[in-house]
Amino acid sequence: MTSRVINFARRLWWPICAIAALLLLRGCAYELLNGDRVNARQESTIEAGIQDIRQLRFKRPVPLVVKTPDEAESMMEADLMRDYTNDQLAADGVAGALTGLYPTGIDLKAASLKLLKSQVAGFYDPHGKEMVLVEGGGDLGFWNGAAQFMIQRDVVGQMLLAHELTHALQDQNFDLESSLDKVKDDDDRTLALKCVAEGDATIAGFAYVTGHMDDSTADAVTDSLKQLPQALAADAPGTPEGLSVPLLFQYSDGARFVGEAYRRGGWAAVDALYRNPPQSSHQILHPELYFDSNAPTPRIKLAGYEGVMNGWKKADDDTYGELLLRTILERNLGAQSYEVGLAAQWTADRMIILREGNEVNVIWMLTFSNLQIASHFTVVYETLLDRLLGDSTPHRIDTRSNAVLVIIGAGADYFRTLAPAIWDASTIETNGVAARFEPSANSSNQ
Repeated sequence: MTSRVINFARRLWWPICAIAALLLLRGCAYELLNGDRVNARQESTIEAGIQDIRQLRFKRPVPLVVKTPDEAESMMEADLMRDYTNDQLAADGVAGALTGLYPTGIDLKAASLKLLKSQVAGFYDPHGKEMVLVEGGGDLGFWNGAAQFMIQRDVVGQMLLAHELTHALQDQNFDLESSLDKVKDDDDRTLALKCVAEGDATIAGFAYVTGHMDDSTADAVTDSLKQLPQALAADAPGTPEGLSVPLLFQYSDGARFVGEAYRRGGWAAVDALYRNPPQSSHQILHPELYFDSNAPTPRIKLAGYEGVMNGWKKADDDTYGELLLRTILERNLGAQSYEVGLAAQWTADRMIILREGNEVNVIWMLTFSNLQIASHFTVVYETLLDRLLGDSTPHRIDTRSNAVLVIIGAGADYFRTLAPAIWDASTIETNGVAARFEPSANSSNQ
């Protein structure tokens, strides 16, 4: 699982993604820890075995250390605050609630740390280059329910350490740290890269305990991970979907995506994913877009709001991607709603979160596969926001061709001025070529 509690916390939901690493390592406590001492023989056996299975070699040792729960919790909180300020986390939480991703009033920092602290058992620290186990870990967390469909419980601990050591192999062989730094300003792209890392480690860990790796191994892992949503719901009830969905996505869909690479070319094809990683959750959800066409993901650059929103400061910028757009629609319309399918027609998006005092303003632009889909989404999302926000928070939507502009907050009160300024200054870039959003006959600009 994410070996990177201490670096994968890149955006508002990323701190939660890291807990699967902690959950998975709980099983290791049975065999690897005796109080505060490590079973060195067991550790060495797994280290040797995972290198053979994964066909990668360690370039340097990976120390295994033991921390108290308080020490581990302090490490996680410090890492969260390394990338964020309290004000930024607060603004991100409000923005997520305004768009329909999170429940109203969420304390994003508290919710993230609560879930992390409730599950802490161990993790790979890419800064210290060491594996951390936590004293007293002895529960598999949400994997307690899911793992029984994969392997016998008495070898779960071996699978989980093999999983985490695979992250160390990734770190040493593919410089994953640098790759993450390159995409840190694009959350959806970061999620796609994490799907590669988690899918790889999940399949490798399972292959280690079964003693072999082939196409059927990848298929078995993918099928077993379908149990994760129910297991998480039982282990951490009430977790907001905006946190739980991207967490589980890295493992379930990540394993499915990496399994497809393995079927096409073995571990060499998986290794190639790190050199040319997927660009979006859209490609993870639709692997054929990566493996068969590898069409570039457009990038939106939002501009033009600065002069109109004078006095407002940018608190954050973000890319939600297909996955979180789908989560918003499912959360507010129901998972069986026909309109949820609109998310699959996503092609790009960008969000700017502005703050003035205690007020938050969201500027969000999305593009879809065609004009008809964009127009349909405009109607659906405007209705959703009307129901979600009512008259309490101003909100307006405009459409140009296949692009949709959403403004939530004070900016919507001077929409007639703000929307044209954004349209005129913003661009969408594909293959290095930037284009502006030209007015179209359906542009409402009300």
